[in-house]
Amino acid sequence: MTISVRALISALVLLTAGAGGDVALSQTKSLPDANAVRALTAAIMSKVAAGDLEGGLRIMQPYIVVPASEFETTIDQAKLQVPVMTRRFGKSVGWEFLKEDQAGQRLLRIEQLQLFERHATLWTFYFYRSPQGWVLNTFLFRDDIKTFF
Repeated sequence: MTISVRALISALVLLTAGAGGDVALSQTKSLPDANAVRALTAAIMSKVAAGDLEGGLRIMQPYIVVPASEFETTIDQAKLQVPVMTRRFGKSVGWEFLKEDQAGQRLLRIEQLQLFERHATLWTFYFYRSPQGWVLNTFLFRDDIKTFF
């Protein structure tokens, strides 16, 4: 992993870990059930796997409990990393659902694998079931393949 990819991943984790600031939960769209959550992550991964990282991030934006200004910063940082990842891993060639885990009635984690010509990146989405429905609380992607096991 390059230093710049590490920095982006760290920024994504920090950004989504403490979602507060200028976003109220009432402004965040929610999903009615786990099927809709799975469909959202599939739509995100379809865009990402097609080489449209920004498009994938934009799909998740209405559902994430992160202030818009912080989310825009994440998109700007991610766009800078696409050429670095492409040089290192090759083109994005697809994606694969890995697993879904639920903790109690309120937490849901979905893991998807983005496939490149020479590597894979693990995308993890953490959802919280609010009184209004499921919202995306945190997401991250990492390319340290050793952590997949």
